[in-house]
Amino acid sequence: MWFILKVVIFFSFVLTAISYTIFAYERLNTHYRVEPRKLFFSFLKEFLAYIYLFLSWIFGFFSYENYIPRKRGGVKIPTFIIPGYFLNRASVFFLFYMLRNRGFENIYVINPHPFMGSIDNIASNCARVIKQILENLAIENKEVFLVGHSLGGLVAKYIAENKEDFGLDVQGCVTICSPNSGTKIAVFGIGKNTSEITTSSEFVKKYQQVKNPSLYFCIGAEYDQLTIPYESSFIDGAAKFELESAGHFSPLFSQAVADAIFEFLKMREKNILYEESFSSDFPESLTSQPNL
Repeated sequence: MWFILKVVIFFSFVLTAISYTIFAYERLNTHYRVEPRKLFFSFLKEFLAYIYLFLSWIFGFFSYENYIPRKRGGVKIPTFIIPGYFLNRASVFFLFYMLRNRGFENIYVINPHPFMGSIDNIASNCARVIKQILENLAIENKEVFLVGHSLGGLVAKYIAENKEDFGLDVQGCVTICSPNSGTKIAVFGIGKNTSEITTSSEFVKKYQQVKNPSLYFCIGAEYDQLTIPYESSFIDGAAKFELESAGHFSPLFSQAVADAIFEFLKMREKNILYEESFSSDFPESLTSQPNL
């Protein structure tokens, strides 16, 4: 047991050191400043996050959603969290728990697969699982919220931008440290999806701009060592939330991030209920344009 822990700590430190070395090199060759204090705390948080991700990864293939007590009175629209590259539900357990504790009544985690498949392939599999859950919940209108971390955010965005094709009505999409404009570090990854998130990929060019920015809420971290540059985490015209002294994985453990997601999706739900109430309270002749 101690040997395994030592190996995990060693690899966690190595991966954190390598990624932040690349991050610092990129920063120092641009107009950005590197503040030692922020860099240190970001490094420390990511090092601890790596340890947790390694140790918990195997448990991410077991469902835990039904074992966490529900808190009523929050967000009722089904919400689905999609983890990032080579990750599973273990990586977002704390985020799931914090959102469930804030009143997300129907919240689930969808493991992305295949790990090295294209974003389209992963999105198709995620959408199939989502529709199956909605069917089990006897929800017919297919209204959903999507929350994705890293690559999972791009999968969520892909579903949202092609929601008619997937048969889902995505009413809100949150991306966390997702390389919406690509990332320079993608060249070191393996798999079809990493080639799709380089800064010059056709996928990035096609989906960099979205149809309706008001549906999106983008969370980014100033010292994100994997989404380079970190501004790539944001979408033009979309609401955004920026973390200081945080890297790529530490936002998954942040109370502030959970609060921000709750506020955004709660606001989206209120707007939806208002629009539905407005359209049902007035006759069609008053809510539609006459034929001239």
